[in-house]
Amino acid sequence: MPDERRVGNIMEALGEEQFLFLLLLNLIIVILYLLLSFVLKICRRKTNVKGVWLKSTVMLLCPVVGVCFFSMGYLCNKVIFHAKVDLNDVIFSKERVRPRMAAEEESESNIVPIEEAVAITDKDSLRGMIMNVVRGNMKSSLSAVSLALGSDDPETAHYAAAALQAVLSEFQISIQKKYDQIMLQKECGTEEGRLALLELSEETVDFLAEFMEQRLLTESEQKTYAGIMEELCDLLLKEDAGRMTPKRFEAVSMQFLEAGDYEKCRKWCLEAYARYPEELIPYRCLLKLCFTTGEREAFFRFLNELRVSDITIDRATLEMIRVFL
Repeated sequence: MPDERRVGNIMEALGEEQFLFLLLLNLIIVILYLLLSFVLKICRRKTNVKGVWLKSTVMLLCPVVGVCFFSMGYLCNKVIFHAKVDLNDVIFSKERVRPRMAAEEESESNIVPIEEAVAITDKDSLRGMIMNVVRGNMKSSLSAVSLALGSDDPETAHYAAAALQAVLSEFQISIQKKYDQIMLQKECGTEEGRLALLELSEETVDFLAEFMEQRLLTESEQKTYAGIMEELCDLLLKEDAGRMTPKRFEAVSMQFLEAGDYEKCRKWCLEAYARYPEELIPYRCLLKLCFTTGEREAFFRFLNELRVSDITIDRATLEMIRVFL
């Protein structure tokens, strides 16, 4: 019997020693983890200090188990989830197939401009109207939807803000992808690559012009995208000047006018004036620039040139001149 008790005591002592050894080993691992984390923080300045302390606490309170848990998580992250996800390739399109349905006379006969609805419509009707616009193709009514941002109804303003943010995000992703493709095409030396480059540049300039006409960008964004448009227009002028139509000259000059960069606006207005002296668009751009900058003599000089020329003045330009005068 004494021998059996002695053997039991020895086994208990060995078990305690193993347990204490595991605790000591766990403590050493935690200390090494802390030291390594702070060394990485000093070198790379990327370590999350709060996360380090939290993990260290868990490993101390859960010996061995905590260390194994975080070690397996780190290995899985490196082995399985090592590739970064490119969210630029993911576009959540709102476009849907529209089935042919009978007209809803009651709802479709109760249609007013958004500008009027924001000013006078009751909250419930305004919310319904905004939701109907958001569910449809709202690209042609972005400026009107932006008016709802100032609505007294918080829910209506939220609907409008969410819809506009989705459109802006899609625009930014699309422009970045097009710009990256253009930069890649510039490195291709073949004639086929050159033609693809020019066509993509034309498409991007037109897309920028159409979206920026809605006046939804901030001042800094306006300058940034006007600069991208100018870069692409310079590329078109250099490679094939005939692709720079009067409408494209008008687009780039008016975006710089909107951004407040009058010198660059003047550069593109005069370039259009030199290349298309028999077109209305260069005169229209120059008149807008002179009126904005307060250049009275230059304004009337270009106006007189337009009057004595054989250029047909459209109604929109006549209305603009009447407003300026």
